[in-house]
Amino acid sequence: MPISIDDQNTLAAVFFIPVISILLFLLGWSLLELGGFARESLERRRRRRQWTAFAETLIAAEPGQVVGAARRFFDRADYPGFVAVFALKGARLAADPAHLGKLVTDLEIEAAHAQLRMNLGVRLGPALGLIGTLIPMGPALLGLSAGDLGGIAGNLALAFSTTILGLAVSALCYFISIGRRHWYAKDLADIDYVYHFLSQPPAA
Repeated sequence: MPISIDDQNTLAAVFFIPVISILLFLLGWSLLELGGFARESLERRRRRRQWTAFAETLIAAEPGQVVGAARRFFDRADYPGFVAVFALKGARLAADPAHLGKLVTDLEIEAAHAQLRMNLGVRLGPALGLIGTLIPMGPALLGLSAGDLGGIAGNLALAFSTTILGLAVSALCYFISIGRRHWYAKDLADIDYVYHFLSQPPAA
């Protein structure tokens, strides 16, 4: 039994509404993440000076004084990103290299987990955009066979709109993901640099 145009439009609406709702939610969420990304960028730029100043003291320290200089890392916590977290949580573990190493590993896992949210948007946006593109194509093809040009135009507009929406979500999430990936890699490299000296026994 052939499906009428009205039945096809009803089915398309049933499937299309959840897809477009999720896409609109993802768009709003990605815009909020973009605002957080801009704020974090400004904060990191300000706090990066503190880390640079500390790193310069390590470079200038005498070989026998490097460990002592590294322990002064915990005197402040206004460092960027995960470096600040390491300074806060590691202050009470500075004398225990084993527990400090566990903290470094935990921060690496946390940094990897923080990337998953953006990866979800990068992958889910185009997938939902494609689904939202294909759903109205059925009614559009039926409208073509019936000569309903208005219905065809409306369904094609919906199809292309969801494509653009899905790609916009993906592009925003990808841009944020690239920036944060660079930040987190730099943070972990800085943490490993400090931990390298903290894990050494103090000079006699």
